[in-house]
Amino acid sequence: MDANPAGIQSGHDLAGRSLGGYRLLRHLGSGAMADVYLAEQESLGRQVAVKVLRPETTRHRGAVERFAQEARTAAALVHGNIVQIHEVACIDGMHFLVEEYVAGPSLKAWLEARGPLDTRQGLAVLAQVGSALARSAQQGIVHRDIKPENLLVTRAGEVKVADFGLARVLSSDVELTQDGMTLGTPLYMSPEQGQGSAVDARSDLYSLGATVYHLLVGHPPFTGPTPVSVVMANIQEPLRPLATLRPDLPAGLCGIVERLLAKAPAERYKTPADMLHAVEEVEAAVMPRGRWAESPLMWQEDDAEWLGAGADDPRSAAVAAAPATQRARAATVALREATQHLRAAVAHDRDAATARRRFWLGTALVAAVALAIGFGIGRSRVRRSELFRLRR
Repeated sequence: MDANPAGIQSGHDLAGRSLGGYRLLRHLGSGAMADVYLAEQESLGRQVAVKVLRPETTRHRGAVERFAQEARTAAALVHGNIVQIHEVACIDGMHFLVEEYVAGPSLKAWLEARGPLDTRQGLAVLAQVGSALARSAQQGIVHRDIKPENLLVTRAGEVKVADFGLARVLSSDVELTQDGMTLGTPLYMSPEQGQGSAVDARSDLYSLGATVYHLLVGHPPFTGPTPVSVVMANIQEPLRPLATLRPDLPAGLCGIVERLLAKAPAERYKTPADMLHAVEEVEAAVMPRGRWAESPLMWQEDDAEWLGAGADDPRSAAVAAAPATQRARAATVALREATQHLRAAVAHDRDAATARRRFWLGTALVAAVALAIGFGIGRSRVRRSELFRLRR
């Protein structure tokens, strides 16, 4: 098999070509091992995403094996909150994977464009991603890279977990990497994963906790100048309580996220299903009439703030719209602050006017009392004078 077929060079854009029964429409992005294209499946006339393994990657046998394992593990996970795998193949020396195309932004793009999530949105992410992890845990699969970039939002507000490329079947003896720290993203990596130890579903729960913490406050729970320092922070540093950063959030939601971020796996929820029970209890308390009829993560295609004028790819448009949205949000904050200052000034003037009225009323009252006393004293003196004359 030719690992670098004629005409295909590293970094070459394949848009416009056909690969098997798929016509590659445009390049969407690149991952660690593959380039991703929006494509049309000619037999069904539907849009799909095609991941094409880069030629330099195919030179490494382990990378090809990992790519094939991604397809096998992810294809076995049929769930509404998981991006579905349709096909894996190799044609003319090109390894590619065909999966469901989600025409929506990642939660990373959502955060950049719209700011931190509110209570209902945070609970929705926990519920939907937790449901996906419950399914993967049932089949003994660990995602190993849950993060905002890998969580896509459909127009209906469905969250779909993408990229099981780092997943590993727990029962498998095949090791595709010798360095546990090379798998996953340090900002959301569990302590045990950062130490290269064995991982299970509770590691994904930690990553989900770190992801939701980031989405609620605007930054990850632990940061550092280098990947190693971030990994060490996740292992050693105490977590800053979520309630101190978002006092508006219900205690139940904060408690779930903080339990997910426990350093020791035994202190987290035992399974994703256990976490889902806790989420349902908080939902019942926050929304006593039951779960929302519509997802709080819904978005509209004609929402100019979200998609941007003339944009045809919501994922790109969300990022492109972020600076304008941030400026609008800053203007809103400035207006709110100015309004608060104006209200404070009006209140101050009102309090000052009230104080002045009270002062003059008090002064008038004192003067009236003094006048009354003086008048009384004067009358008493007149009476004593008259009495003295009568005695004489």
